[in-house]
Amino acid sequence: MTELQDLLDSHGASVGVDGDFGPATFTAVENYQAAHGLSRDGIVGPLTKTSLDATTVPAAVALTSASCPTDIVEGEIDGCVTKLQQLLDSHGASVGVDGDFGPATLAAVENYQAAHGLAKDGIVGPNTKASLDGSSTSAPTPIALTSASCPTDMSQGEIDGCVTELQQLLDSHGASVGVDGDFGPATFTAVENYQSDHGLSRDGVVGPQTKASLDGTTTPPPPPPGGGVLARIVSYAQAIENGDAETGWGGGYIQYVWGGGHEAAPGPSTGTCVGDPQSLACSDPGAIGLDCSGFARWVYDLAYGSDVLGSGATGDQIAEMTQVSSPVPGDLVFFGSSASNTEHVGVYIGNGQMINAYDTGTNVQTNSISAGGNLVGYYQY
Repeated sequence: MTELQDLLDSHGASVGVDGDFGPATFTAVENYQAAHGLSRDGIVGPLTKTSLDATTVPAAVALTSASCPTDIVEGEIDGCVTKLQQLLDSHGASVGVDGDFGPATLAAVENYQAAHGLAKDGIVGPNTKASLDGSSTSAPTPIALTSASCPTDMSQGEIDGCVTELQQLLDSHGASVGVDGDFGPATFTAVENYQSDHGLSRDGVVGPQTKASLDGTTTPPPPPPGGGVLARIVSYAQAIENGDAETGWGGGYIQYVWGGGHEAAPGPSTGTCVGDPQSLACSDPGAIGLDCSGFARWVYDLAYGSDVLGSGATGDQIAEMTQVSSPVPGDLVFFGSSASNTEHVGVYIGNGQMINAYDTGTNVQTNSISAGGNLVGYYQY
């Protein structure tokens, strides 16, 4: 009985070796029988004994060796099956490596074939062998993920040098996927795990952000808005400073009013006394004008033809934009203690200057960037 329990454990069971054929041993026998195509009755008869007694796992033999049959099928017990099981497990299966092609190995072969576009017949023929161990062809030559030869979004099912590079990068980050250029289930799982560990969207798709993270590059900054839009932003800001009539304004210089420009539609509006005791709205509740973010909102609405920044304050606006290291006229320039605590915004027009709604008692005007206070940075929509 002790020998039986030792043999069951050598085949993956976890029964206590105590010489007592109890319920746990009975269940382990049934499970072994089911996994090896034997009658599942819990009785250790001659067939079960013979199967269990093959205690030494046959040494692995390369699937393409002349020692292995052209088609490896269920029922075979030899080193070819040992190698087959090892390869299946390296691709994400969990079959016991015992050299015995039983039902569990058959199911694993069928699952592998289905996942890799092979005929799902459970027969390990030349195509399945070549896919499993890459013996007929070597892995495709690696191609940089950012190459034009690689699709923007790499996904499961792709087989090429881009996947070879992907697998090498995943392994360099701690994964253990077979480098075969085949984006199969194991590679998909490794991608998902990498994305989870690096704060990326966990979708198993290797898009620009995942590529940049994997190969250590930074995601390229978005291109600046077209020259026409930038030119219009500056042109509208200058026209408003000059008192020209624009949509929502009949013309004339526009005064600074705290809270002005934050109604449903962009453009000058009455302000509020709340939040700024110096506000013109405190002494003249009907005063119409713009504050700094109301001005930026209106200019961008005129230039884009849409209220792209919305009616929020500077904190809401900066959240809609991307910081740039090389500012160009038409960018917004923000001021404050940090990007999460902004106090002022202006439209950058170049040469260290901005047009802005500066403060109570002034009209929309040009000021030097230094007049804005603590610079947070330049941002593009």
